[in-house]
Amino acid sequence: MTSPEDTLRQRAEHVANQAVNAGVKGAVPAAREFGTAVTDGATEAASKIRSVVQRIDDATVPDAFRKVPKLISPGVHAWLDVAVTGYFAALGIWFAVRGKGRPATAAFVNAAMVAGVSLMTDYEGNGKKPINFKLHGTLDAVQATTAVLAPVLHGFADEPESAFFYGQAVNELAVIAATDWDAGMASASHRKAA
Repeated sequence: MTSPEDTLRQRAEHVANQAVNAGVKGAVPAAREFGTAVTDGATEAASKIRSVVQRIDDATVPDAFRKVPKLISPGVHAWLDVAVTGYFAALGIWFAVRGKGRPATAAFVNAAMVAGVSLMTDYEGNGKKPINFKLHGTLDAVQATTAVLAPVLHGFADEPESAFFYGQAVNELAVIAATDWDAGMASASHRKAA
């Protein structure tokens, strides 16, 4: 069976051969056909991605860990967010003082992410802030991903400073798993009032 990559490769070779054999004018129909095949493939891939993304909502990540014992309450989680913000801010200052600009930038970006999401999170479940607690859990996973990718994206993956980011990402995953996300959600009476 021919893979989609082989089919596209064959079509590209066909276009190139027609350009060589018949000149540019003869290659235009083959190039158009190749472009259509690429567009069709991209459209199909986008459709598959869209179908997966549509199944993701604000509770997807927290609910993935529903069988893990819930040791962290919303109040404790809020204080852990303060600690993580402080950790990354202090790390950024420490890297900046040592002349490590790329790790410092990555640390400040993570500190800002955690602080920003925390300031807008409804830890109490009273509906007074725009980010509900389960969505906060999903955004925590985004922050953990940012932390683990920061050394690669900022070009210091092979330097010792990267360990601080990898370690925090693992810690964040443990916190996501152990947090009682349902305890911070608005009760039915709060939802009706809002």
